[in-house]
Amino acid sequence: MAGSRQREWITDVLESLPSVAFLALWRSDAVGLETAGWIGCGMAAAVLLALRLQQTPYNPILLGINLHMVVMTPLIVGLFRLGQPELARTLLDNAQTGVLVAVLLVGGGLTLFGPRGFVGLDGLPPGTRRGYSLLLLLLAAVAVPWSFAHAGNSLMSVGVPLMTLFGLRRFLIARWRDRAGGDSGEALAVVAAPGSDG
Repeated sequence: MAGSRQREWITDVLESLPSVAFLALWRSDAVGLETAGWIGCGMAAAVLLALRLQQTPYNPILLGINLHMVVMTPLIVGLFRLGQPELARTLLDNAQTGVLVAVLLVGGGLTLFGPRGFVGLDGLPPGTRRGYSLLLLLLAAVAVPWSFAHAGNSLMSVGVPLMTLFGLRRFLIARWRDRAGGDSGEALAVVAAPGSDG
């Protein structure tokens, strides 16, 4: 169990690297926004592919963030090159809120169709999985208008909602593990168990 949780933690760090690298490059002015976007996009695609090939489950929140990174840079650059600068700038101006929209859409898809739900945990009874997933989905839905309302402040717009989502997910997982008897029992299959669906 400890090894599995350690693997889960390492996987979360790996999935976080594309967004960390993008933010570090962008804020440092070492490269332009477009170059930082392409680097983040490439890293996110590589992480998604690597985890899929290893059959390692994705962190559901980081999955939304990484899919957003994979899609947004090619889309925005493509729109500029196709002569649609206004639409491209609109997407660029709302890219931070777009992260939360991506998380919301991914969460909705996982809640409806994913065997592990939006909470991303194996071994949950269907009712518990659905309830936890809907709670996370509700928070993600509230986060989108919150982000628009605080668009001028990156921390308030995106940072606070994402930290709250991560925190709530961890709380729900810990709550289930405590109720299921700590570290024992089949119901405690961890998020990063090899061979699970992502």
